[in-house]
Amino acid sequence: MEANEAIDTKQSLRRRLRALGRERITETDRVQWSRSIVEQLRQDPLWCEAKHVGLYSALPDEPDLRVLIDESVGTKSIYLPRVLGEVEMAFYPFVSWDSLERSKSFGLYEPTLEQGAVAPEELDLLIIPALAFDREGFRLGRGKGYYDRYLARTRAGRLGVSFGLLRPDHLPTDPWDLPMDHVYYPLH
Repeated sequence: MEANEAIDTKQSLRRRLRALGRERITETDRVQWSRSIVEQLRQDPLWCEAKHVGLYSALPDEPDLRVLIDESVGTKSIYLPRVLGEVEMAFYPFVSWDSLERSKSFGLYEPTLEQGAVAPEELDLLIIPALAFDREGFRLGRGKGYYDRYLARTRAGRLGVSFGLLRPDHLPTDPWDLPMDHVYYPLH
């Protein structure tokens, strides 16, 4: 497969998955499916052992891990991503939901710059959302490459989470793509 064909395939898959999300994911599904993923994450050995964890503030078509964040504050150091310009992302300490600010680029809630970013090598674990994962754990993200660039700079464990509307055997990959250590979907 040529590079342009792979990009076109990734773009068409993203469009298809975004449309599926809008059509099929009800608020009830989102709540129940997120709860199922959280239950599985709580039992994962990487989660149990991790002290410094990068999570995220969910978009409507991503598993909402807010309950996991809330119950972990005080026992783990929790960090959320913040987009820094066109190509960079860093993780900043999670202080509280009230301290987050709405991003201009994606409309999601991000930590402020006040606390300073955690060094990538300090993180034990990243929990990463995606539109889809294949059987080998490779992800189809939103296409901006923020996580790809960040993953190249850290040795943190990688747990993927997705609602799994599409579970392909193989996704188009690039040389810099890294597979997840494990992927969690809702158990229905």
